[in-house]
Amino acid sequence: MKNFNPNSNWDVIVIGAGAAGLAALRVLDRAGLRVMVLEARDRVGGRIYTVHDPLSSLPLELGAEFIHGRPAEVWDVVRDAGLSVYEGTDASRYMNQGAVERDADSWDLVGSVLNDMREAAKGADQSFEEFLDSRSYDAETKSAARGYVEGFNAASAREISIQALAEETAAADEIDGERVFRISGGYDAVPLHLLRSVADFGAKIRLNTVVESMEWAAGRVTVHSRNALTGEVRLWEASRAVVTVPLGVLQAGSIVFSPEPKEILEAARRLRFGQVFRVVLRFREAFWEGKEELADAGFILSREAVFPTWWSTLSMRSRLLVGWNAGARAEGMKGMSRLEVLREALGSLSRIIGMPVASELENFYFHDWQQDPYALGAYSYVPAGALDARKKLAVPVMDTLYFAGEATDQNGHSATVHGAIGSGERVAREILR
Repeated sequence: MKNFNPNSNWDVIVIGAGAAGLAALRVLDRAGLRVMVLEARDRVGGRIYTVHDPLSSLPLELGAEFIHGRPAEVWDVVRDAGLSVYEGTDASRYMNQGAVERDADSWDLVGSVLNDMREAAKGADQSFEEFLDSRSYDAETKSAARGYVEGFNAASAREISIQALAEETAAADEIDGERVFRISGGYDAVPLHLLRSVADFGAKIRLNTVVESMEWAAGRVTVHSRNALTGEVRLWEASRAVVTVPLGVLQAGSIVFSPEPKEILEAARRLRFGQVFRVVLRFREAFWEGKEELADAGFILSREAVFPTWWSTLSMRSRLLVGWNAGARAEGMKGMSRLEVLREALGSLSRIIGMPVASELENFYFHDWQQDPYALGAYSYVPAGALDARKKLAVPVMDTLYFAGEATDQNGHSATVHGAIGSGERVAREILR
């Protein structure tokens, strides 16, 4: 502990109370350090955003929803907190105008493409679109593979790196990533447990505290913040700072660093931050269960230009459907109002299942992550030729500035909650060393 400045108010200031920030807090606090977390929102969790509506049988996830596979970072929390978890189904139907277009499981259509991609990734890096252009797949297969990659990764096929995709696919395989699970009481139970497992946690976090700038030198940090409710300006001093804001916020320059950590910001600019529009619709009844082809479908896929992908909450039955519009398809929707987003979603779903659905709608839930100043998008991905950017983003600056969050994950688990938790634990260990 001798390296810490005894004249500072805090040993470490953590910026952001998402999964990464709270994971860092827990490790550092248990090691006896004085830690303060500054969070711009009025809640913890970041891009985990659960709504508890008493009229809904299940919690509503407006951000992260699935636990992908068996990552220890999340499952350790599940066990420690005694959370109830249920497994979802990946059974899918490819639909058009109410009819099943393909009888085979739709995920199988792209499986061989992704296997070929992993082989190609052993050579020179290229974008996924360049990879498709070099192959003789039929147009339908290319379209399905492109739609899957863009939708799952909230990415542009013209940019995303096949080497990064291959790494992430291999990492997912290691944790049984094709299986998906949901937390019965809501994903927000994970960040809440991370926070509440810290002794006297209320004294170690400040909500509604927007960090606007940071002055720093080796072993000293001064953080300038503004209270989102009152406008009050405050200074926070520490020996070190852990920055966990989303990549989009870092790229936008929302926090002004003096001096600039040039290598860090350059690495951030080389990465990409995907876009996604996600809606949750609650209907008066689960009318899709009356259609034999959809009764047991976990996912409904289509060729629609917007909201081509929908899923139910199976294996738990409910009156909820989730619409997903990501990557290139989402770019054209930026700036739309909530009503316009709803109209697009309802129109797409009606065409996919071949019947009007608006009259059955009971409620609509939506959070505009693109316009959210504390997110500015969905999650990160690597463009071709930038495979080293995540590693460079995670390098500590003069043992004083540390960067965490899903964009800094180097184990193939970026864009996930477990990747974010792992990154927070990583920087905490680096500080303790």
